[in-house]
Amino acid sequence: MMPADFPELLDQHMRRIRASASAVATEIGMSREAVNNWRRGHSKPSKKHRDKVVACSHYLRLSEAECNQLLAAVGFDHEFAWHGQVAPVEHEHLFQLLEQARPYAILMLLSQAHMDQPPQQQLVINATRQRHPDRHLLAVQLPYSKRISVTDFFTFLGKQMNLPGVQDELSFEFAMNDLLQAQAVTLVITRFEQSNDSCRDLLAGILRNLTEMHPDRMQVILCGGAQLSALKYAQGELSLLNIATAHLLEFKLDAWLQSQTEDPSSTSQSASRLQRIHQLVGNHPALASTLLQANNDEVAMEARVIHSDLLYCDFNQVMQQAHLSRLQEHLNQTQLGPYRPHIQDPVLRQLFWLNLIRKDADLQLVWQSETIRQLGLKLLAEHGL
Repeated sequence: MMPADFPELLDQHMRRIRASASAVATEIGMSREAVNNWRRGHSKPSKKHRDKVVACSHYLRLSEAECNQLLAAVGFDHEFAWHGQVAPVEHEHLFQLLEQARPYAILMLLSQAHMDQPPQQQLVINATRQRHPDRHLLAVQLPYSKRISVTDFFTFLGKQMNLPGVQDELSFEFAMNDLLQAQAVTLVITRFEQSNDSCRDLLAGILRNLTEMHPDRMQVILCGGAQLSALKYAQGELSLLNIATAHLLEFKLDAWLQSQTEDPSSTSQSASRLQRIHQLVGNHPALASTLLQANNDEVAMEARVIHSDLLYCDFNQVMQQAHLSRLQEHLNQTQLGPYRPHIQDPVLRQLFWLNLIRKDADLQLVWQSETIRQLGLKLLAEHGL
């Protein structure tokens, strides 16, 4: 029997939204028996199933803090940096980007994995209300299920936004058009990585149509990562949201650490320890957060990175989808080429959005750290390469 925390938490969260074991199992790709065994404490998720626990947390609509708590109950690393304590985004700069976007006010806030998702949601919403108190604010999260139908997807959005009579994509567009004729609207859409491609594409097309019809009355802020970025860049001029302005939210360890205390000069972390953390994980938000909170010496910190279940799952995800020889080629390099808003190489693109690589000050793609690169080589060797 595993400790009671995980099954109790899982049961509590499932009951909150009345989710059955069958429904959870279908969404995360596990058997109903496996989910029931987790819920009853008869077994616990293995390291290779960490991503299933994360998927479960999304389906159960957990916050970032609740997701971290569920993972910790199994003994896994956190998925996100300390919830609610990421350095505030530069609101003034973001709203300048939105207001200067011409002719259509669509702003994409893009972030790599393991930052709070949606990035800075409440901060963005609060700042929007303060900046434009006269505008009608609609804050929406996309539904999680990748199996959701188009009608259910838009019905879900209509209920969140209190739009009357929404039953499908057409009635959603009509309802939004009626609203925009009556008043100016700022629409904040978060968790854009959720749901399925067809639903996201339909929504993107509707948003483009509405902003073209009401350019002075419609503001849109979209928060997401790889899937959102693809709607602007993947197909060039044919991309659905090529008219949008994109801004990459970057996690910087030093700036983030200063936000953790009212007096940035008085931190309990020694300079040498912080330097070592940066050397081990670069600007990886979740791993940096984990190491900062842990009371480990340098040897233990390095061991924690090398045995990280988070890194194991992320590299495993790449290896399942990538040509292994191409991944090996990148792992054998420390400099990976210039950063572009849309990275053409599909392996590099996946590594970037998983936060295994980053752009440096010279706008070059580099590994988050040499330790992470060496771990990738070790895991690849275990696959016979």
